[in-house]
Amino acid sequence: MLRVSTAPFLSSLVLFVALVAAPPASAQISLGSDLRLDVAGGIQPRASVGIEQNATDETRYGFGLRRARLQARILYRDLGGVEYDVEGGSGSIESVDLFAFANLTERLQARVGYFPIAQPAGGILTPYFLIDAVDRAAIDERWLAGTLGGDGRDLGADVTYTSGRTTVSLAVHNGFGTFQRGTNNFREGISGPDVVNGIETPGLAVSSVVIYEPGGGTEVGLYGGYNGANPDRTDRGFGGRDYTSGGAHVYWGASPGSQPVRVKLDAIALRYADDGAGEQDQAGVSAFGAVRVFGHGEAFARAERYWNDVDRSGDDFITAGLSYSPSAARGAPYHRARLTLAYHFRTSEALDEAHLVVLQGQIAF
Repeated sequence: MLRVSTAPFLSSLVLFVALVAAPPASAQISLGSDLRLDVAGGIQPRASVGIEQNATDETRYGFGLRRARLQARILYRDLGGVEYDVEGGSGSIESVDLFAFANLTERLQARVGYFPIAQPAGGILTPYFLIDAVDRAAIDERWLAGTLGGDGRDLGADVTYTSGRTTVSLAVHNGFGTFQRGTNNFREGISGPDVVNGIETPGLAVSSVVIYEPGGGTEVGLYGGYNGANPDRTDRGFGGRDYTSGGAHVYWGASPGSQPVRVKLDAIALRYADDGAGEQDQAGVSAFGAVRVFGHGEAFARAERYWNDVDRSGDDFITAGLSYSPSAARGAPYHRARLTLAYHFRTSEALDEAHLVVLQGQIAF
């Protein structure tokens, strides 16, 4: 008989209650008449139990920090500035975002550096503190793993135009999804003997997103992109591959706690170019629903399928759980302080059947 200790969950709950006793607020620090420093961040402690139903029914549980994020943004008047985000959840400080931005007009902003590139809405474009459950949808994680990587970021430049209820973003980027210049198509200069040294990259990547918000909590969006850099993570034994991808979403209540009933639908498609073994098509669909409970909480469920190859049987994912926001109960935003309990189930012909239970706290400021 399988036995799982409840001590990690009880300890995590005690830690969360201590944290929310005095939830912090974001800081704005004046650096002079023209400069301002904005500091924000968040932490997500969690306890989890994972079970894989194979010959030995392997079980693993323990504590962790899913994220410990700090964001610093220096603004020069309303004209632009620089943002630098760091992550400490692994026990060491790592860079997350580093980019400069300029507000070219009231509606047009440009960025250059390392930042979240245009992609399906359920990916990194949804901030970590607004994730519906404790993790992003499995189809978005699968898409990221086969394209830009889990961070969903790349070195490049983009422009974003906002007019009324419509937002359009267009990005040109390296396509490798890394912060390292040596593994991208960056060129040091012309003084050396070889100005095209480094990893050979036949092209760049272009990505675009269009989002329309007609009102009433509704949001509709389209994504499309092409990557001609042949990144290593697309290699299945014959070298990196170009790919084209697209996505669409319809949300009614995009953010946790935003309205009494929420519904979110996402679809993703991905086509890899022929590498000598034929083209490969992947696709994913996700349906999410949530209802308000306990005044300042939500009960939610999500069903997903992802086809690693559309000609074969896909992987199915089920998520269900509850979240509660002590901050919303005190009149503050729902995401400032949140406690979420989620159950995940995976079934697949290629992978072991798996169960995952996670209790996660969240403080965002």
